[in-house]
Amino acid sequence: MIFRHPRPSLLSAALAGLGGLALGQAAETVDLAKAETLARQHCIGCHLFPEPELLDKKTWAEQVMPRMAIRLGLSPESVNRHPEADALWKSGRFTREPLITKPDYYAILEYYKTKAPEKALPQKPVAPIGLELKQFTSRPSRFRRTVGAVNMVRIDEARQRIYHSDGLGKFLDVIDANGEWVESLQVGNVPVAFAENGGDFFLTMIGTFTPSDIPRGELALLRRENGAFVRKKTVLPNIPRPTHTNFADLNGDGRTDLIVSMYGNNIGRLSWYERGEDGGYAERILLPRSGTLSTAVHDFNGDGHPDIAALVAQEVEAMHLFLNDGKGVFTPQIVFQGHPLFGHSSFELTDFDGDGRPDFVVTTGDNGEYPSPPKPYHGVRVYLNRGGTRFEESLFLPLNGAFRALARDYDEDGDTDIAAVSYFPDYAQSPRESFVYFENKNGSYTANTFRTCISGRWLTMDAGDVDGDGDIDLALGNYMYGPDKAIFVPEFLMKTWERSGPPVMLLLNTLRSKPAGR
Repeated sequence: MIFRHPRPSLLSAALAGLGGLALGQAAETVDLAKAETLARQHCIGCHLFPEPELLDKKTWAEQVMPRMAIRLGLSPESVNRHPEADALWKSGRFTREPLITKPDYYAILEYYKTKAPEKALPQKPVAPIGLELKQFTSRPSRFRRTVGAVNMVRIDEARQRIYHSDGLGKFLDVIDANGEWVESLQVGNVPVAFAENGGDFFLTMIGTFTPSDIPRGELALLRRENGAFVRKKTVLPNIPRPTHTNFADLNGDGRTDLIVSMYGNNIGRLSWYERGEDGGYAERILLPRSGTLSTAVHDFNGDGHPDIAALVAQEVEAMHLFLNDGKGVFTPQIVFQGHPLFGHSSFELTDFDGDGRPDFVVTTGDNGEYPSPPKPYHGVRVYLNRGGTRFEESLFLPLNGAFRALARDYDEDGDTDIAAVSYFPDYAQSPRESFVYFENKNGSYTANTFRTCISGRWLTMDAGDVDGDGDIDLALGNYMYGPDKAIFVPEFLMKTWERSGPPVMLLLNTLRSKPAGR
């Protein structure tokens, strides 16, 4: 995830401590069979084994393995030099004592350098992306305070409004269906999620969008007073980079509890907060590790109690289920899991095939942790519910850098289409990947985009009827500040985004009525 790209000081110090060998200098001849055994032994303790073909030789040697050296205790000085060293040591994710000998480390390095392809394996054939997006009309937001720094966008159908963040100025901004400014509230933090529950509005704020282990995040309560948003109080202060908040009565006491995804960096957790009689909250930790992106609440096992699905995008890249006994006691299980390079970036729970059971639509597309080529396993996946807690991958749509996908019947023809944004498209070969509308035609998918699809760098998206005409529109959020060396971004695009990139791009559905404008 973009939430996790590392600071360079850790890596540079590690390379110095390893004497440069990780950058490709010749090592002594090693027994590759033994080296593979060592690799499997040391890798599977934390995550699925990453096969060598997942990356090219250079990326293994220059990026991945030096980072693993830090985790394995071969470069404690790199942690000491980090500006947040105290927090890193307290996280328990780093060790001062080596977990592996240097000869064994170099043997594993040589295994990956030998077995990995010279060039990264190509992406599976991506459907040709046309410019025939006839069903939607693009309309850039007319309100623009600064360059695009939108970390979240949310459509409010009832009020025909769009809420979006300004991560630089730390504002919650509100625009209408024409992209015109309605109101703004300076919140003093970086909004990443917005939700309404019982007439109250909750703003999840990450603290710092770039990775950090200093807990500056918070959950704030907003209310409407005299026709405008006001910040009433901080519900949860000083939490580690929260990315999402959900709501449910998890213990059957009639009070709504909170489920907070605290992505963190090295320090994070997934927790539910039990609402007390006095209105306060008591934290109950579900997953004591970093990387949870968001959650969905549903009774997955049919026992009448709300369960929790959580997508985790750090190391153990997996969909977790927490099955609730009705009293707030949860049994965890993993529904599906990817290798540690998978790059989970978002999910939604939706009935994709219309059988009455909820399915998972998941994106894998994070390519911002370090410079690396496009990855053939990035794209949009659909996991169909085969009953209870069993899910099966049924669809994969290749899409470099996929960051969010929303599955709806946008054209109302009886099947489910998919709208997707890419934060890390292959700008050199296929810039149209920035936004793709996959129209479902009897199980096959036709891909199209709008002509100005690269006028912003789309990090996030929401779907809903924003103009009140009865069909489903889209709102895309532009966040131009990202890992600037992770992928190639043409200089002219950066200058265009700085000069005129809209914070939000509206894609108004013309199925029911054709809007004025472009």
